Amino acid sequence: MKLRPVLLTVLLFAVLLVAGCAGRTPEVIEKLVTVEVPVEVTVVETQVVEVTRQVEKTVVVTATPTPTPIYVSRINVPKGTLVYPLTGEPATLDPQEAVDDISTLVAQQLYEGLFNMRGDGTLVPAAATGFQASDDSKVYTVTLRAGMTWTDGQPVTAQQYVDGVCRLLDPSLGNSYYYLLSEIAMVAGAQDYASGELADCKKVGIKAVDDLTLQITLERPAAFLPQLLAFRIFWPARLDLLAASTSKMPPPTASEFRNPKFEIVSNGPYTLAEWQPGKRIVLTRNPAYWNAPQVSIERIEFPVLPDLAAQFALYEKGDAQVAEFPPEETPRIQAEPYLSQELQVLVRPGISYLGLNTQVSPTLDVNFRRAVASAIDRQALIEEVLKQPWHKPARAVVPPGVPGYQGDDPTVGYPYDLEAARKYLAEAGYGEKNPPPVVEIWYNREGSNRVVFEAIAAMLERAGIPTRLVSSKWEDYLTALEACNPAASLRKPDRTGATGRPADCSYNLYRMGWVMEYADPAGILSAVFSPKSAFQYTGWQSKPYEELLAKALAEPDEATRTDLYRQAEKILLNEAVAVIPLQYYDRTILIKAGVTFDYPPLGAPNLQFWRLPAGPLP
Repeated sequence: MKLRPVLLTVLLFAVLLVAGCAGRTPEVIEKLVTVEVPVEVTVVETQVVEVTRQVEKTVVVTATPTPTPIYVSRINVPKGTLVYPLTGEPATLDPQEAVDDISTLVAQQLYEGLFNMRGDGTLVPAAATGFQASDDSKVYTVTLRAGMTWTDGQPVTAQQYVDGVCRLLDPSLGNSYYYLLSEIAMVAGAQDYASGELADCKKVGIKAVDDLTLQITLERPAAFLPQLLAFRIFWPARLDLLAASTSKMPPPTASEFRNPKFEIVSNGPYTLAEWQPGKRIVLTRNPAYWNAPQVSIERIEFPVLPDLAAQFALYEKGDAQVAEFPPEETPRIQAEPYLSQELQVLVRPGISYLGLNTQVSPTLDVNFRRAVASAIDRQALIEEVLKQPWHKPARAVVPPGVPGYQGDDPTVGYPYDLEAARKYLAEAGYGEKNPPPVVEIWYNREGSNRVVFEAIAAMLERAGIPTRLVSSKWEDYLTALEACNPAASLRKPDRTGATGRPADCSYNLYRMGWVMEYADPAGILSAVFSPKSAFQYTGWQSKPYEELLAKALAEPDEATRTDLYRQAEKILLNEAVAVIPLQYYDRTILIKAGVTFDYPPLGAPNLQFWRLPAGPLP
């Protein structure tokens, strides 16, 4: 008996479930799909049977098709509903406290900023209708649209946007993004107010000229300020509600929402209808929103699903229109005809990186840090661990598409070189007879981080560096890191060791990522990696680095300014080895066919611009 490969053409009926009109049972649509399926055909050859001196040859051919399972794109959710899973619980929906991706994704739908960024990078009016810059580019006058209201019926005013900025700068609140206003954009007086040296925010360079006019005064020109006007640092605040409440309004944590009588007041395209901590968040269209007729999605459901396999399963069943997926599913997604069409790899300037604690042994030794940097095979992480070959391994921290990018320069950073790693270890005083102590690596456990950091630990072990992995959920992870940053500790006493709890800063390496908020190298080299930044937890100090950043911020010539940033980046990566770039970000996500989506290259998406399919899937 032999098995011969035979190619059969099999006609399959793909059943597509598409929601019908509101209140009706989903309509079943049958779609004819032609798939060529390789099958094994059992062949029994020449059986000889003796019957009264006759020879009978019997050839029996049996074909049993066993096709590979075919993914069928379907949407089972009710009409007008978008199901968009989250990889974790939002830390807060407070517009002035939201800093992480998950919190800001949800809050972006609740609060209306001055401008919005669309998928092509253009700015479109939101609460503002436009702005004018003075001749010296130091004063910006922003005009708000008339007739906007909050969900409690109160008018939206320019003063509320001033209050939002003052609240974000307030050191007692502790939002780390104060840095964009005080150190980067250099709003007049913002630095003194954020540090606590100035007590009255009325002396800061932001004021309401009248109910519909906002004026921003800078200490020096900032060509990128229009991009910041579309960022969440310019969300409004209702101080009257804050003063009337015994707790913060909106609340900073999910626990506040366990009170069913609690109601959030917002001014964006959606309102908060439900928050079940650890389970889901539901938003509904805000009928009082100024542009409500153009918001087509009636209901957004955010299931909290840290397990990417659970997100992917929900998506495959048709119970979600958007999903992330575990790395091991990448080959199948690329092979499946429909799944591969629904895989979106979108522009998202940003970087994933390792920070090194320069204040504890053994990473306080720069040669040891060089050994760590040389021991990590970024290409293997992308191709063999994440199984996403479209990613680009990173040598520099300024991502592609941003002025000053030098990630293709072989002199920047440290390439993977196992022998060089062992040489640097020897220069740090370690070897077979004197092995280094265990290196503690911290990371948050959401998404694909576990498999990535298990691989990184194995790479370090191969170079002779023993490791210990320590993971926690995002909110706890961030709180622990902030306890080890003086800039963050001073601004967040309730979340750090300032309460009497000693900060545990025993980590040697920590995992972090950064997505650019505006396309300028200051948005990462200054905002994140300056020794004064509240976003870096290395303990690293460098006067030359800070001097280069200060010169770059004040430099009007773009070519000179770019060169200054490149010099600073080489200090960060080559001389100090304070951080190790891993890979450049993109936005890799599954989105159902027929869903019109809009992801800006910078910041969270505005789901008011999304559209759901009105009929059967293509």
